[in-house]
Amino acid sequence: MDKSFQGLPATRMLKLTQILFFVNAIVWLTFAVLGVSRAISDASSLRWILSGLMVANAIMMTWFGLKIVCGQARIFFFAILYMALNVVLSVTDQFGWYDFGILLLNLIILGLLFVTGQKIK
Repeated sequence: MDKSFQGLPATRMLKLTQILFFVNAIVWLTFAVLGVSRAISDASSLRWILSGLMVANAIMMTWFGLKIVCGQARIFFFAILYMALNVVLSVTDQFGWYDFGILLLNLIILGLLFVTGQKIK
């Protein structure tokens, strides 16, 4: 895995991808905590469901962050599918600055997955 892309070694790109997965997980976990605090005050079951989905997304981001460094093509395939789903879901809701930031983060991770996945094969 010593190949490089535009002068940046693939191992460093893989590490950056892993870090961005963890950052994304922290963001989703933060949103989930905020959602739970609103759910408690509003007694809204929809907020509880959405917060649960946010926690599930954070767990998946963490899992991919941990597994992506193994360099298995199968992990890259599922990570690309999952991030593509996240990109699509990012634009299907109301779209504001937070959504734009998440969309940008998801697109960066997706791009890094494509590039580093090509170097793994």
